[in-house]
Amino acid sequence: MLRYITRRALSQVQQVRLISAGSESLKTKKIGIIGLGNVGNALVKNLERTGYTVTSILDIDKERYSDFSDRKFSTPDCPRSLAEEVDIVFTVLPMPNHVKAVFEGDDGLLEGLNGGKIWIDHSTTDYEQTEDMCELVVARGGRMLEAPVTGGLEALKKGQMTVFLAGDKSVAEEVQPMLDDIYSNVIYTGKMGTALVPKVLSNMLTCVHNLAMGEAFMVAKRAGVDMRTMFDCIRASSGNSFVFETGGPMLMQGTYDPSFTIALQCKDNRLGYQMATKHRVPIEILGHAMQAYNKAMYKYGDDAPCYIAPKMLEEALQTDLRCEEFKNWGYSIQNVDGSSVIRHHGIDIKRSNKDELSKFEV
Repeated sequence: MLRYITRRALSQVQQVRLISAGSESLKTKKIGIIGLGNVGNALVKNLERTGYTVTSILDIDKERYSDFSDRKFSTPDCPRSLAEEVDIVFTVLPMPNHVKAVFEGDDGLLEGLNGGKIWIDHSTTDYEQTEDMCELVVARGGRMLEAPVTGGLEALKKGQMTVFLAGDKSVAEEVQPMLDDIYSNVIYTGKMGTALVPKVLSNMLTCVHNLAMGEAFMVAKRAGVDMRTMFDCIRASSGNSFVFETGGPMLMQGTYDPSFTIALQCKDNRLGYQMATKHRVPIEILGHAMQAYNKAMYKYGDDAPCYIAPKMLEEALQTDLRCEEFKNWGYSIQNVDGSSVIRHHGIDIKRSNKDELSKFEV
């Protein structure tokens, strides 16, 4: 038994050394980022913070370069030029048509992906389109991974997001040390296309949770339950969820999560609907949530925050769900046994006692 434990311990040490060596090797690679929106901006900063070498950035909106005016980044005039300058390209784009536009044409990304260069696509896009693009990349001599991220912008800024990773396993293993450094949880899902399926369906599930959460808060409010008390009760019960712990405070702030637009959420819903149609799965609950979100988008506009759908209920019943205690609320994420656990900041909250937790360890 002792010999087994010693071997196991040595194996773990060897694994750590291999990961460390892989990370250091990747830190010598030149990295380019295409798309400097909220996620792309945070990605650049997380890569730099953890010691990786970002050399080139590109965005159609040149004003976004101002956030990096103190860096000596190259700003090539097209995706092809950026790919030719670097070893690894990240794309972080809003819609499938944006990915397609960056990829295709004489000045497109594909033309610069050769010699074993790696393209990592963080975009939440059409998985069949991604599969087709991967075939073209490989035929040209490049390599590709899809890597949609999930967890919210505030978590991304702190390097606390989860990334789903799909594509050739050897390529995934090559870049995993870097992704482990800039994210809290990396899950390899298998062949190209398989990462976007759980990402899109996860986003659709947030709609169901958000709509149900709004109704639950409204019933409680009109029944005379204090909003903070309601939040604490659900957090401690079986009705809790990631959306309740993050979207609930945003609902009570009246911000409804401004970091992600409802137009992008509705895009993800359409992608999920396409998946369900292709595989002949009826989606009555997800489909209802999809239509409710479309209604909210048409009412409040494409740039409205993604959790705004419950506002329709607030307006219909002329009852708001604000709670002053959440005015300065914020959150972070901790990966516990592969699950994303929310840590709340800016409010008084009961913290777990370390000794108390030890009682439940097996």
